[in-house]
Amino acid sequence: MEKLAYQLWKKESASIEQFKSELLTSIPPRLDSLLSELQINISDQDVEPATALAQSNYPPSPNAIIFIKVKSYFDSNQVEIELLKFAEKIQGFVVSESIILNDEKKSQLGKRAEGFSQIVFLEKPESMSSFDWFHHWTNHHTKIAIETQSNFIYIQNTVVRPLKEDATNFIAIIEECFPEEAMADSEVFYNAKGNEEMLQRNAKIMMDSCNQFIDFNKIEVIPTSRYRII
Repeated sequence: MEKLAYQLWKKESASIEQFKSELLTSIPPRLDSLLSELQINISDQDVEPATALAQSNYPPSPNAIIFIKVKSYFDSNQVEIELLKFAEKIQGFVVSESIILNDEKKSQLGKRAEGFSQIVFLEKPESMSSFDWFHHWTNHHTKIAIETQSNFIYIQNTVVRPLKEDATNFIAIIEECFPEEAMADSEVFYNAKGNEEMLQRNAKIMMDSCNQFIDFNKIEVIPTSRYRII
């Protein structure tokens, strides 16, 4: 079993809502026989309150991110043929999934999941070795990310390899899900509602850790709506 992560850019002629509708209604039946899991994340109108959380160093940012589990990456050719019927451009990665936290109240398949999903694409700073980068991320930062934020899902996807030679050199793709209110309320985001002192403390601890292994000139942060399909 392998997990694939795809970035998708919509066709210029399509609105984001049209693109979303096409992905949600057309992709599942076309790929059903190949997949064991399918999740579609879309940067749509429902996450506009989270605009301030977005970061882009590789513009334009993808309009959707799709996570797929297949028996083998050899199925990716057929997956990509179908995705390119609706997307102008795609970029895929084989990833290794680590589910750190999943306290979701299971949303109905095919319906928008609770809260919002923040997808983060990371490159490794040139000054760090791969060992040191993963050591900090997994053995130090993981605990901090859970303790200082209101995330109820935290999934770490290590990039095993890109599916195209010219892909951005991402080392990891993170998915974090937060309550709806966290889109525009930093107190909720940092799990410190009504407590300014805790907000400042949690934000500082989080950012101090991020600064030790993240190059903020090589990061993509995309707030999305999340749809579990299969």
